[in-house]
Amino acid sequence: MAPKSQVPTHTVPSQLVWQLVKNYNCFLHKGLNGSQFSAERGNLYNVNSYKYSGLANEKTLHIEAGDENISVTRSHPKHVNRPAQHKGQANKKGKNFRNTSRKLSKDVSTYRPDLKKAALARASAVNKSQRTTAAASTA
Repeated sequence: MAPKSQVPTHTVPSQLVWQLVKNYNCFLHKGLNGSQFSAERGNLYNVNSYKYSGLANEKTLHIEAGDENISVTRSHPKHVNRPAQHKGQANKKGKNFRNTSRKLSKDVSTYRPDLKKAALARASAVNKSQRTTAAASTA
C-alpha cells in the first residue's frame, strides 16, 4: 500500500458537478413562474445558478449571523480531501457596519471578486436582522 502522501486524488470538474445537481438536489425549491431557488450553504443569493452554487464551485463563501458580528466561512479548494481543514471561518466585527463591510469587501475581492456584490448584500441583510433583534431585546 502506498503512503498517504502518494495516494492520487481525483477531483471532478465543477461544470460536471453542476450538470449533475442543477435540476435534482435536496436543496432545490421550485417556485411560481418557473423560478428556482436553492438553500445550500455557500449560495449567497439562494438562486439556483452555477455562479452562486455552493455545491458545484470549489471556492465557496458563506455569510451568516454570529454573536453580535458577521461570520464568514470560506472553503479551501486544496484541502478538499481533509474535511477538518476544508472550511475556514472568520468573524468580521467593527465599530460600525461600514468598517465591517469594508473589511468584508476587501476579503471577498481577493478570494472571489465576482461575488463581492452578493456578499455585501448578504452581510447587509444579516446586519439588519441583528439590529432589529437587538432593538427588540432592549425594548
